[in-house]
Amino acid sequence: MSKECAMTQIQTIMVMSIIMIVLFLLGVILVIWNPIPERIPQASISIEGEGDSIVMQHMGGDSFASDRIVIKVNGDVRSNQNLNFQGGSWPWSQGERVDLYYPSPDSPRLVEIYYLTDKGESILIDKARIEPPPVVSATPLPVEVVLSETPIPEPTSIQVQVKDANPTQPPVADFTAEPRVGDPPLTVTFHDLSYGTVNDYLWTFGDGSTSTLQNPVHTYFVPGSYSVSLLVSNAYGSNRRTAEDFIVIGSPPIARFLAEPGMGQAPLTVQFTDLSTGNPKSWEWSFGDGSQSSDKNPVHIFQNAGNYNVTLRVTNAYGTDKYYSETGINVTSPTLMDVYLTNSVNGELESDGYISLRITDPSSSMKIAGKLFQFEPGDMIQLIYGSESSDGRISVDKNRFTSFNFNDITLVKNGETQARGPVNSFMIGGFDSYASTLKLVVPKGDPYEKLFINSEPYQYVENPKIVFSGIGPDRDGRFFYQKSAQSMNFQGGIRELTMG
Repeated sequence: MSKECAMTQIQTIMVMSIIMIVLFLLGVILVIWNPIPERIPQASISIEGEGDSIVMQHMGGDSFASDRIVIKVNGDVRSNQNLNFQGGSWPWSQGERVDLYYPSPDSPRLVEIYYLTDKGESILIDKARIEPPPVVSATPLPVEVVLSETPIPEPTSIQVQVKDANPTQPPVADFTAEPRVGDPPLTVTFHDLSYGTVNDYLWTFGDGSTSTLQNPVHTYFVPGSYSVSLLVSNAYGSNRRTAEDFIVIGSPPIARFLAEPGMGQAPLTVQFTDLSTGNPKSWEWSFGDGSQSSDKNPVHIFQNAGNYNVTLRVTNAYGTDKYYSETGINVTSPTLMDVYLTNSVNGELESDGYISLRITDPSSSMKIAGKLFQFEPGDMIQLIYGSESSDGRISVDKNRFTSFNFNDITLVKNGETQARGPVNSFMIGGFDSYASTLKLVVPKGDPYEKLFINSEPYQYVENPKIVFSGIGPDRDGRFFYQKSAQSMNFQGGIRELTMG
């Protein structure tokens, strides 16, 4: 190799080495000094005081991880482990509320929320000044002051609200209004109490109207409760405060109701319908038998005889009113007659009658048309005897149904029709509130074998037509009915007896 070639190779190696060293140094510089700036998250946080707690809601914007958020109250850093999420968890995202226990002192609480950058710098995201609750003191007794000399007037102290020490941050929304309660049309003056530099205002009055004025005046015409919100913004962000049910328009309600039926035999089912005016928000019914309800239109069953004074108390944002019916609900004792009938040739149940009852035992079920239905305590069921039924059987002993088997039965559960068809199995472990429209008809001249009414044999010359209405259990809780091609047998109680 010539001397010139050797020198060329050495120069090439030196140039490559210098290039590699330069690239390495550039890489080190890029790692140490990142020319790409870190993106700072932006969000709007609603900060309010609720007693000894500070409630903060993420109103919109970026989410925050727990290791990037620092919360200060009056300059003290509060641990993120003391933040209680109300339904959510980290990361703190839009719509999630957190509360922080910080007892309310006698001076304002300044809440500041900072974001920690990759370099450890603290960037203010939002802040709020929470004023302490007003101190209510007893009215002092009048004191007569005797002045010995002309008093020197005290200097006038005017409270000045600090708007914001840092104008390069989003503002914090706050407001008040007067009056807040009244009859329509009600004209309300809203006062902006926001602090920080505010460029734009957006009021939402809860009735579909808005305003961009700083201190708007708005008139409400329709009774109701209205939520009001104020969104304030500047070049650095925005903040919103929403006050639920802030304006209330209307008057106290007037309680009234309708009860149908107002009288009848026990057990008596009564439908109550609220007729109150004034847009009530809650209902308190007292039925006079120790039972209550908070439903608007309840259904109640009076199990025992008596006269019951039913009262209704209704409430809205303005007040309450109470009403009771002077006549009350008159419930009479059932007039049962015990019947024992054997071997009737042509007697049978009249179609389209029904029995209804309320389930009290969880081990209750029925299979109809091949489908099994389970019943829970409190279920109201109705069994309608269809026109296609013929032979069948009913058996009840001490509030326990052991059979109700026919070819054509319609099952209604809690007011809704469930099925129709033949009954495959039936077992009711316990029930109350029994009622019946079933009629048992024995045609004129029917050659039955025995008929006892209230344990007395029925004496006859010529068998008339007999109709037993409202059939069910007798005084001892027994109820038996069986119809076959050969005969019909019945033992139970009836509410009405017709002969002719």
